[in-house]
Amino acid sequence: MNLPVPAIVLGGYIMGLTAIRALAKRNVPVILLYHSPEDYAALSKYLTRSIKIPHPEKEEIEFLQILFELGSELKDAVIIPCDDDCLTTIAKNKEGLEKYFKVACNNYDVISKLIDKKYIYSITQSGNIPTPKSITTDNSEEAVRFANDIGFPCLVKPSKSHLYVKVFDKKMTKVFDINALQSEFNNAVSAGLDVLIQEYIPGKDNTNYSYWGYRVDGSFYCEATAQKIRNDPPETGSPRLQVTKNIPELIPLSRKILDAINYEGYANIEFKKDHRTNEFKFLEINPRINRCMLQAIKGGIDYPWIIYDHLTSGNLPGETKCKEGIYWIDFAKDIVRSLQYRKIEKYSLSEYIRPYLKPHVFAVLSLSDPKPFLKRSSGIMKKFLKRKS
Repeated sequence: MNLPVPAIVLGGYIMGLTAIRALAKRNVPVILLYHSPEDYAALSKYLTRSIKIPHPEKEEIEFLQILFELGSELKDAVIIPCDDDCLTTIAKNKEGLEKYFKVACNNYDVISKLIDKKYIYSITQSGNIPTPKSITTDNSEEAVRFANDIGFPCLVKPSKSHLYVKVFDKKMTKVFDINALQSEFNNAVSAGLDVLIQEYIPGKDNTNYSYWGYRVDGSFYCEATAQKIRNDPPETGSPRLQVTKNIPELIPLSRKILDAINYEGYANIEFKKDHRTNEFKFLEINPRINRCMLQAIKGGIDYPWIIYDHLTSGNLPGETKCKEGIYWIDFAKDIVRSLQYRKIEKYSLSEYIRPYLKPHVFAVLSLSDPKPFLKRSSGIMKKFLKRKS
């Protein structure tokens, strides 16, 4: 009996850990390549091997050398990028890597438009997809003029999110006046980052929504949607709690976006409902495994396996629907942030607790694989205590 070819997961954290656990439970040998010492997925018991690697963007040649060495050992293994650093470099070098591996990412001309938001926003706007008003500029006066035109509050956010998060440890900043705008703008420009000024769409965390889907040759498979409940930080951050929910309006919008860029494979698309216009407005695409995928797996759509099975065997999934009402909970962050933001969020105790009493999955916590959770929780608590001191 032939053993399954290995899956090489690039970058761990929540995204990589989700892929590792899902594929290992299908008896796929999984190897993790990680570049950050904080990457807690490297401690998962489900790994066959974990290898510390050079940074895929800063030390691209050294990173690729390790991959090509693995290629001679692990012919036809499936490469699954799970963070944007790895994704960009893999996409740039996809043609060469495909001589050794099955590569689970789009070509660089597609990925570059998604990693750099100014390109995808121009595509959605020209395609009449509802999109927040935005401008990318390195000119402070132009930024102020645009902010005055769209009104405060507005958002100062990066054109390339993964670079901004590394410097400022946040996805974006909501600013309420010109002084705050100029301060955040100048900080980002000084860090060498492209800055995007964007209209703020009012609404609580639960006005944010997600789409998941798998597109091959213009056909769509295993589509599902979800509603965010609590973000970190509130209103402008990543989800810390989300629930699967059927939102049919998101399907045609998502298909139109993916068709416009001829996207292939798995994608996650984020929207926010603008109650002023009753429109779902496009926010971003994650062209890789995303944070909340585990709830889709629990709901019956195993995207890591779909990716792997399609690339290794050519199989495409049949008609599959995701169960509604399954909560994804980033347990450590939800506990800490619920304490930190209790005066801002103003949820009742029952609103905080209710999702834990419903069908749910934890993002990292697993009694059968506890080490990643313990390492991550320690890091979260250290940051929280440092801010308090």
